[in-house]
Amino acid sequence: MQICMKNITKKWRQSGAILAFTALLLPMIIVGTGLAVDLGNIYVQYSRLQNAADAAALAGAHEYAAKNEKPEKGQHKKADKMAKKYIKGEYHNLEENEENVDYKEETFLAGTYDGTTYYRVKLVKKVPLYFFGTIKKSVDVTAVSVATMQGGTTSSFKNLFIFKDGFSATNTVNDLGVLKDDSIYNDLNRGKGMISDVFDGRIVYTKGDGVYNDSYYPSEKIKYSVQTEGNDFLHPLDRFYTSYGKKKNQNTSIKVLMSDKEEENPAAKFNDNGELQSGNWSKASYYNYNFQTFYDYMKSKTENCKNVVTDQNVKTDSDLFKNDVILVPHNNSIPNVNITVNKKLGDSDDPIYIYVESGMGIVKIDLETDTGRPLIICIAGDDNHRSQVHFNLNGHTFKGVVYAPYCKAEKYGDRIEGLLVNGTNSTFIGTIVTSYLNLNGDHSTYKYKDYIGGNSGGGGASVVNSDGITLTTPPKGIQWK
Repeated sequence: MQICMKNITKKWRQSGAILAFTALLLPMIIVGTGLAVDLGNIYVQYSRLQNAADAAALAGAHEYAAKNEKPEKGQHKKADKMAKKYIKGEYHNLEENEENVDYKEETFLAGTYDGTTYYRVKLVKKVPLYFFGTIKKSVDVTAVSVATMQGGTTSSFKNLFIFKDGFSATNTVNDLGVLKDDSIYNDLNRGKGMISDVFDGRIVYTKGDGVYNDSYYPSEKIKYSVQTEGNDFLHPLDRFYTSYGKKKNQNTSIKVLMSDKEEENPAAKFNDNGELQSGNWSKASYYNYNFQTFYDYMKSKTENCKNVVTDQNVKTDSDLFKNDVILVPHNNSIPNVNITVNKKLGDSDDPIYIYVESGMGIVKIDLETDTGRPLIICIAGDDNHRSQVHFNLNGHTFKGVVYAPYCKAEKYGDRIEGLLVNGTNSTFIGTIVTSYLNLNGDHSTYKYKDYIGGNSGGGGASVVNSDGITLTTPPKGIQWK
């Protein structure tokens, strides 16, 4: 009997310990369960929000590319409208009546960095807390997604001149004289009319392979105003003057022009599109660029082109120029090509594309009148196929692009000749891309303008490769607008 009572007492004691232990753990179990419920809900809501942001960023980037929109505030509305459809709407990832997801000013933003365009979607949702609702009713859950357009757009030219191996210009400065002492610097008559050529656009050099490398420098020295060499010149001219600089400094000495003091000789400032805003001068700088991008675009543009040149002499008064795309094949009957602007092509900014196949020996571009419509002349090539390119403006105005990154550069004694531009008393508006650029002539005006990336009156074509649009991590320093 006593043994039986001991066993019963032992069981009661054990049951009491379990009850006490359970009572001790119960609050922790309740808190843990509540925390799991709230955290689980937050995770589910974040996952849904992130999926919506990813889909919206990709959709918005595709629309941005297709409609040639710009990274300025209010200039990518079509992309934003499409992105919304992938959040709540026609292709929604969230319910149409989804609560606490609002579109704010910073929801849809775009930006560019080193020639690459990015489109960002940022979504914020207030997620209610159930267990901890008495402490805090909700928490903000944020999902950010960024899509990049790897191929860039044609507006990624964004520069007046893009060169790889070297740059030289002659006769860009008049009346230098022999500069022996400071007294000549103060001779205003000597300085009068000194600035001859003006450059209203950025001048940059690039590696050309699309891989960022700001340590790259052209193999040949950048020689601007080479006529200063041989003079007893205190400081080689190392900057490119703008029309602002020319207007302001017609009666300013060379010493002032070489000053880096911002208050008396301000550096040029450009907007995101590469257009000059203000300032007297700029210097050549590095720019990341991929030569193959535009070639791929032009190949696709002319893939089924039936507007084919059959003679090596191509003139703008021919029926070929009634079309917007012209293919110049390289074959035995067309080993070289002469493109002559002998008739103005109207006054719109809607471009005409001319694709010159790889292997051409000499490409000559001669102006007998203004182009009128812009000409986008793409001269194909690679390391083993380099054409000679001669470009004669002859006192007229050219609008468009000359794209010849594999132009042949040859040495003649101490001089290197690459893509040669004879531009005396002429105007060039657009972009030149080449390996080695030579400018010859005085009183020339060179100005950047984008005729392809959407600024054209005809709503130019997009050069974005939609297959290159992917989600990515944005670079540090990018400015969102």
